[in-house]
Amino acid sequence: MFGKKDNIDTSNTHWYKQALKAIKLFIASQDWLHAYKAIEEVKQKERDSYNTLIEKLSKDDHDVNDSAKEKESKTFKNKMEDLEDMRKKAVEQEAKYKAIEDKKRFKLRFLKIKKELVLLSKTNKHDLAINLLAVFLEENKDKAMVVDFYNKEKKKILHEKEKSKKNESEKIKKNAKLEALRLIWKTANIDIKEANIKKEDAKQKKKDEKRSIFSGLSEKLNFYKKVKANLERKKIMDEVNLLIDEEDKLKNDLAAKKLESMHQGLIKEINNENILGYDFYGKILGADKISGDTFGFHDAKLKYNFFIGDATGHGIRAWFIVTLISRLFNKNVTSKTLKESSFEVNNGLKQDLKNRNFITAIFFEILKTNLSSIKFVGMGHEPMFVFRSKTKKIEKVIPGWLAAGIRMIKHIEDIQEKTIEMNDSDILVTYSDGAIEMRDINGAFYGMPRLIKAIEEIAAVEKDLKKIYEYVINDLKWFRWWASFDDDMTLMLMRRNTRKDIIDAKDEYLEKVSIKEWLNKRETRALVWKDKREIEKELDKIRQKKELEWIVKSLEQLHLTWEILKLKQEAIRFIKAGFIDKRINVLLKKAINNEQKYKIEQKETKVQSKYNVLEELMKKWDYQTVIREAEDMIAKDGSI
Repeated sequence: MFGKKDNIDTSNTHWYKQALKAIKLFIASQDWLHAYKAIEEVKQKERDSYNTLIEKLSKDDHDVNDSAKEKESKTFKNKMEDLEDMRKKAVEQEAKYKAIEDKKRFKLRFLKIKKELVLLSKTNKHDLAINLLAVFLEENKDKAMVVDFYNKEKKKILHEKEKSKKNESEKIKKNAKLEALRLIWKTANIDIKEANIKKEDAKQKKKDEKRSIFSGLSEKLNFYKKVKANLERKKIMDEVNLLIDEEDKLKNDLAAKKLESMHQGLIKEINNENILGYDFYGKILGADKISGDTFGFHDAKLKYNFFIGDATGHGIRAWFIVTLISRLFNKNVTSKTLKESSFEVNNGLKQDLKNRNFITAIFFEILKTNLSSIKFVGMGHEPMFVFRSKTKKIEKVIPGWLAAGIRMIKHIEDIQEKTIEMNDSDILVTYSDGAIEMRDINGAFYGMPRLIKAIEEIAAVEKDLKKIYEYVINDLKWFRWWASFDDDMTLMLMRRNTRKDIIDAKDEYLEKVSIKEWLNKRETRALVWKDKREIEKELDKIRQKKELEWIVKSLEQLHLTWEILKLKQEAIRFIKAGFIDKRINVLLKKAINNEQKYKIEQKETKVQSKYNVLEELMKKWDYQTVIREAEDMIAKDGSI
C-alpha cells in the first residue's frame, strides 16, 4: 500500500455510523487491510447484536414484538447490504490502484529499456541490445505494444548493426588500403629512383662504351625488378584483407563467448515464504566456483534468526571461513539470545581462524511476539538500507563494531545490540561489498549513491522482492556493460507485510484448520480476514470453549444422577484449574445446597432403617436391646 495513511482512532467507533465513517476513511486512505478487517468486525458485531435482540424479543410476548422483530430484521439486512457494498467498493478501488501502480512500474521499465537500447546502439553493442530486447519481450509477451515495440526495435537494431558493420569494415579496409598504398608507392618511388640512376648510368656507359652489349641486359633487370615490386604489392594487399576478415571473426567469437559465460559462478538463493509478517528473498551471485559470501536463516518456535557475511579473500580460504561461521551460527542460535550467539560466533571464529582472516557480518533476530522490531548485531559489515514506504526514501543504518574473528570479546556486555522498527511495506536491504565496489570498463565504481537510487526507483513501484533484486542486478550489469562480475554479489531483502498472513475464505489453510479442529461454519467464518497469529489465538479460545462445554456437560450429568459430593469436588477442581463459567458456579451452588439435603435424607434413611429394626425387636419382647440401642443413638446425636 503506497497511498498516504492517516492515523485513525477507532476507539470511539462503537456506534454503527461511526464505524462506517472509520471504514470510509480507511478506503479513502488506501488502507485496504484495515478496511477489510473493520468491515468484517462490524458485520460480526452487528450479527451478534441482532441475534441477541431477536432472542430477547422471542422470549417476550410474540404478538407485541412481531413488528419489532420485522423492523430489526429489515434494519439488519440493510446494514449487511451497506457493508457488503463498502467491501465491493474497496475491492474495486484496490484493483484500480494496483492497475495504476502496474502501469507506472511498466512505464518506468519501458523508459529504462528505451534509454539503454539507444545507448547500446550508439556504442555499437547491437548484440547486447538484442539480448536485452528479448528479455523485455519475455517478461511482457502478453502486451501487444511490447510485441510491436520488439519487432520495430529489432528491425532497427539489425539494420544499424549491418550498417555499422559495413561502415566499420569499409573504414578498416580504407585505412588498411591507404597504409598499403603508402607502402606500395614508397617501394615504387625507390624503384623509380633506382631505375633512373641505372638509366643514367646506362646512358653514360653507352656514351662511354659506344652502345655496349650490356645495355640490353640492364633493361631486362629493370623489367624483373618491376615484376618483383608488383608481387610485393599484391602480397601486402592480401595480408591486409586477411587481417581485416580475421579481426571481424575474432570480435564476433569474443562477443559470443562473453554472452555464453556470463555469471556462471556459484549461485545461492533463499526464498522463505513461511515467515510471519515478512516477505524474504536473498541471492548470492558468485564470481568464482567458490563463493566468499554467505547467509543463513533459522526458524525457531519463538523467534527468527538470520545473518549475512562476506569473508576476506577468495577460493578455499573464503570457503573455510563461511563454512565455519555457518556452523557456529546453527550451533548457537537456537538456545541462546542474539547477544549470546553473536558472542559465541565471534570468539569461535577467532579461535579457529589464522591471523588476518576474518568475516564482516550482521546477525539478526525477530521475536514472533513483536514482528515490527528487528534486532541486530553488526560486525564491520557494509551499511544497511531501510526503504520507508511512507516517504519513498532510503534510511542508512550503520551496523558498526569490528569484523567477526578479528579479536576475542571478553565480556558479553561489549556486544552492541540495536533495533530497527519496521512499518508496513518498509524494506530492509543488506548486501555485500561486491555491489558498491563493482567497476565499469573505465574503472569507475558503481558506488553507494547509485545503489540507493536504484533501490528507491524500483521499491517505490514494486512490492515483489525478487523483481526488486532483478532490477538492481540488471542495473549492475548495465553499469558493467554485461561483463562478468569480478567479485561475489549478494543481496538480501526483507519486506514488512502485515497482510501476508491474512486468510481469506478460499484459503486452503482455513480448510485444513477447520477439519483439524472440528470447527462449525460459524467458527470458521469468524477466522476469515485474520492473520495466522490471530487465528491461533482464536483457536486457543475455541479449544478452551469446547473443553469448557465438555466440563459443564459432565457436571450436569453428575447433577442429574444426584452424585452431589462428586459434583462438588469436580466443580471446585475445574474452577481452581482456571475454568470460569457461571454455569459451573450455579452447579457448585446447587451441589452445596443439595449436600445438606442429601446428608439429612441419608440420615433420615439410616434412622428409619434403625427404627424399623427396633420396632421388630419390640414385637419380639426384646426390651433390653431396644433400650440399649435407642440410648446409644441418642448419645451419638442428641438432635435425633
